[in-house]
Amino acid sequence: MHILIFKHIFNEPAGHAEQWADERGHSYVYHYWDEDHVLTGLPESDLLIIMGGMMGAYQEAEYPWLVTEKQLIREAVESGRKVVGICLGAQLIASALGARVYKNIHPEIGFHRVIPVQHDSEGISLLPEPMDAFQWHGDTFDLPDGACLVATSENIKNQAFTFGNNTLALQFHPEMNPDIIGGLLRNSWDKEASSPWKQSRESILSRINLADQGRIVLFRLLDDLTGPN
Repeated sequence: MHILIFKHIFNEPAGHAEQWADERGHSYVYHYWDEDHVLTGLPESDLLIIMGGMMGAYQEAEYPWLVTEKQLIREAVESGRKVVGICLGAQLIASALGARVYKNIHPEIGFHRVIPVQHDSEGISLLPEPMDAFQWHGDTFDLPDGACLVATSENIKNQAFTFGNNTLALQFHPEMNPDIIGGLLRNSWDKEASSPWKQSRESILSRINLADQGRIVLFRLLDDLTGPN
């Protein structure tokens, strides 16, 4: 299997998603989006993973290339290609499918409980049980028409959705390992607005082992989405 990974922060690693690809023997390539790196077509791949970023999915005036990226995401979804979006990536999928993306009342930073709310067509929960998932976002989204909500939380109604049998959107960050989270805490925690849903650095670090739960969940979700090698 060959994987195309869209990224919006130049030095951002894919963490557990990259680890999953390595352990499963899949090849992957990154494409970094900015004004100097705008694709004119969708490269061949079996799976498209769309990573997070600092911009909003609605900031097309500031980042005109978002228009093209969302067109290519929609093309991938409609073609039946497997598509996974994480954080901004989930918001871009929602926007590409016609849903609204907007600022949430309160930013959400830290490990927060995510609750499964729906089952797939075989009656198997896409999230086997509630989990304390790592969050780092200020935006949220409405569900696209035809999407199925699969996870929610107290602060964010739409934490994850599926669209058809080929697309999965996750607002939370199961791909982030302790090294990535530690880097965010060192470099970005002070820059984020205060919020009742913003945990302290100390609280996050004391629960850093929960990142491995994210790895387990992400591996399961990617295995289920992509099927046998």
